[in-house]
Amino acid sequence: MDKIGIELKWAAIITIYSCLWAALEKTLGFHEDFSNIIITAFLYYIILTFLWAIAFIDKKKSLGKGAEWPFTKAFKFGLFVTGLLTILNPISQYIIYESISPEYFENIIQYQLSKGNQTREALELVHNLEFTIRQGIMNALSLGVIFSALYAWVFKTKPNTETKVATTNKK
Repeated sequence: MDKIGIELKWAAIITIYSCLWAALEKTLGFHEDFSNIIITAFLYYIILTFLWAIAFIDKKKSLGKGAEWPFTKAFKFGLFVTGLLTILNPISQYIIYESISPEYFENIIQYQLSKGNQTREALELVHNLEFTIRQGIMNALSLGVIFSALYAWVFKTKPNTETKVATTNKK
């Protein structure tokens, strides 16, 4: 358990963040009026990006000062968090669309119908819980891999050459 504690912690934090963000959007009326959806989505992803960075910083700090954390190990950390988030995603989607904002799908369908671009049947195919869960899983996987690679590259550390030389000389 101790080995995966930080990964579980950050998967839980990011999942809870998603639910809290949806509750904030609902409270502010953004699940009835979708005119600001681009701005709120942008802010959501900016904060999500910072949460991923903080997760990597937390993991790196837990390794200790001067610890070696090559790209491959950092990337594996990110992929493990991605896997956990992918597993937790359907749960958070269910909470968001069944508890926090159960009228979300009907509201967005009505909003888009008022724009006159699509039929109700076409909108119902993409605005439902099953489709949203599948989309959420794909987003968790794709964004997770991207964030994992990016932050693994940013936060990787090479072994301290002085420590390596000293260890080699002792042998």
